[in-house]
Amino acid sequence: MKKILMLLVIFAFAVNAQDSKVPGGDYKAPLKSEIRNGKMIFASDDGKFSWWFDARIQFDAAMYFENKNPLSNGSLFRRNTFAVKATLWEDWQAEWDIDVSENVLDLRDMFIKYSFPGTNLSLRAGNFKEPIGMERLNSSRLLTFLERTAITNAIALGRRAGFEARYFTDYGQITAAIMGHELGTKIDKGTQDEGFSTNLRLSLAPINKHGFNLHVGAAGSYKIPEVTAEVGKNGIEINARTESYVFDPKFLHTGDILNVNYYNRYGLELAFITGPLLVYGEWLGTSIYRWDLPTVNLRGGYATASYMLTGETRYYYVDEGEIGAPEEPKSKWGALELAARFSYTNLNDIPAGIKGGMSRQYMFGLNYYPNMNIKLQFNYSILNLDEFATSKGRLNGDDDHSFVQMRFQASL
Repeated sequence: MKKILMLLVIFAFAVNAQDSKVPGGDYKAPLKSEIRNGKMIFASDDGKFSWWFDARIQFDAAMYFENKNPLSNGSLFRRNTFAVKATLWEDWQAEWDIDVSENVLDLRDMFIKYSFPGTNLSLRAGNFKEPIGMERLNSSRLLTFLERTAITNAIALGRRAGFEARYFTDYGQITAAIMGHELGTKIDKGTQDEGFSTNLRLSLAPINKHGFNLHVGAAGSYKIPEVTAEVGKNGIEINARTESYVFDPKFLHTGDILNVNYYNRYGLELAFITGPLLVYGEWLGTSIYRWDLPTVNLRGGYATASYMLTGETRYYYVDEGEIGAPEEPKSKWGALELAARFSYTNLNDIPAGIKGGMSRQYMFGLNYYPNMNIKLQFNYSILNLDEFATSKGRLNGDDDHSFVQMRFQASL
């Protein structure tokens, strides 16, 4: 009985809300809904407003073939995200995106964006990814393998609070940004200034036809260390998982790098799409300048190739300089993709006293797309580590091993 009364009260409030005026004027427009590429879209007939949801479930499992260190097999929800994206009054956009995997709330993309009418120029403010690293900028929904490469995780840091300007044409884009701290960073307000970075990324697409694309890009970043409780003033640490998340204790870890004045990061990008074949790679690095100590140089790169066995090609987004999703499967039973990757990560600079470890990693994958919303992935990896890949001395070095992992993904 109580539940029925509660429903009646809610219904009464809803009816009353429909009859009341919304403050701000008398503008009204019909709202239509449709399914567009597997996503539910609500849009006004005049094109001034639209809203759509972008939710994601990624459930992973992995088995590790141990060598010198115990590694736990298991499973987890890698991502459980929910986002609301909107166009407001035609020229304004906003996004609100959260992740609740492993019962931890993580704020992801949270920004407001303005697109200048009649131009390809936009400004954005909020929390979003730094414009460095093609693989980092690519959505996790679209990754060829379960995880990004170790060098991407080490150098391209991901989301930060900041401001960004972007301009694009039919053959390229340029993005400039000033970024602050990662959300949740503990800063001693009143005694320390917040660290920041300036970033610039340029990508060119001299060939830009659907199913036939060439992408060339470069990015650079100047960064002042963030002040964190873990490392302290003028200190940083650089680490990376070796391309698995279910259990990976970050073999690659520099430990604390102290007395840092500033550090530069850089990246070079290359991608080529021709029909069902996709080839892409990056070279990333950083130079860390310290007071009264040698400069630290860390670097690495990767090369990836994939082939759609069922004949589909991939989209390319020139306005973002990013590789998109495969086409809708040509067959009613879905699409298949074979992929291989080699990555190299070197977090050692012995003359500068940094021994963070080095990895050479081979990854092989099979992806199955039953439709545009579901993706099943299987990876097998062979990993070679040097004697300094010890996660700051907590593990045994020179631990060459392999693993298999798989993912069930739904994009709602």
